[in-house]
Amino acid sequence: MKKIRISFQSLFENNHFVQIFSILAAVVAWFAVMISLKPESNVVINNVPVTINYEGSIPQSLGLQQIGDSEIMVTVYVTGKSSKVHRLTADDFSASISLNSVNKPQSYTLPIEVTKKDNDPDYRITGISESTATLNFDKIVSEQFTLEIQTPNLSAADGYIMQQPYANEENILVTGPQTLVERIASCSVTVDTEDKNMTDSLQLTAPPVLLDRNGAPVSSEYLTVEPGNVEITIPIYKTKEMALSVEFINTPKGFPLDELEYTLSQDTILVAAAPDIIDNQDEIVIGPIDFRSIDIGREFTLDVTLPAGFTNMESVTSVTVAFPQDGFTARTYSIPQSNFVLENLPAGYDVSIVPQALSNVKIVGEDSVMETLSADDLVVTVDLSQVTLEKGQYTISARVYCQDEVLAWAVGDYTTTVNLTAK
Repeated sequence: MKKIRISFQSLFENNHFVQIFSILAAVVAWFAVMISLKPESNVVINNVPVTINYEGSIPQSLGLQQIGDSEIMVTVYVTGKSSKVHRLTADDFSASISLNSVNKPQSYTLPIEVTKKDNDPDYRITGISESTATLNFDKIVSEQFTLEIQTPNLSAADGYIMQQPYANEENILVTGPQTLVERIASCSVTVDTEDKNMTDSLQLTAPPVLLDRNGAPVSSEYLTVEPGNVEITIPIYKTKEMALSVEFINTPKGFPLDELEYTLSQDTILVAAAPDIIDNQDEIVIGPIDFRSIDIGREFTLDVTLPAGFTNMESVTSVTVAFPQDGFTARTYSIPQSNFVLENLPAGYDVSIVPQALSNVKIVGEDSVMETLSADDLVVTVDLSQVTLEKGQYTISARVYCQDEVLAWAVGDYTTTVNLTAK
């Protein structure tokens, strides 16, 4: 590449260059004259940072912290030799605030001190833009508040009920200056919509609101609220009158349960649940009642336990089930061994019934059935799965039922003895 050489002599032969050079030379000469005629100048140094020495201070030992912005800038006014002051910057000065007078939570107006970082006698500080700064000190505390949910204008449509609203967080943690936190009396979320006849549950996300004792909001950039948002659910349940039905266990084999008569102290119950749940259920089952304990005129008090998701709207906690006294007869029978049926016989063993009959078996039945019922109409079942597979005698439970699916049943628990011998 060919090098280009510039000749200063040729530059001065250029009229434009000579004009520019002359102007620059005149400016330099003018500054030199001005400096010689005016040995001192006044300058303004902007954005000098103010240092607040918190480490090891009295407020630190008392657990006090500065509340608010700690970045403070001042403007410093300086007078001195022109050749010196025009080269000064913010880095040539130190500005600080002493915290020696800070000894309790409150607002303080503290003096700002500005000094030169060197001892150069050629210039001096003549003033600062702000001679004092107002600082707030307080203890930082945390307090937990129970979240309250307010629904002043919400209501459910006819046939529906609004349940107690709830949030995904029960408690709200507030952290901030003690004087602010102590003003807080409650923490709540107010939910309001234009729908006054709600048929569906409502879910939304909202920020907790801090309130003082007069119900006025307490807000400050220095307060931290955790969590900042909560998920609110307002359940809307559908109400329904449901029939009560009784569950039975140990029902005799072939028993015509739909013919059994009994009365309930309450036939129905008013309940509430989410629409998609309640629409798929028509009755509430109570019990169970052990069929072997049912006797003439016997009454049972059963707890009303609702399925998960249901609410009892009548506060009915129990129902009495009564069986009739009239139209039924009770007798005792001795059932012969020939009417015993052995179930689940163990392989490799011979099984025999020790007693010749099952005596004193109480049978309750409808009058017309009991007039003709005999011991030959009764069957005793013995389930051998109740015994261990070893030879010997075992006393095991026996179940009694009536043949031909008649309205009669055995009352009480019965046992018999069996003998197992290896084949």
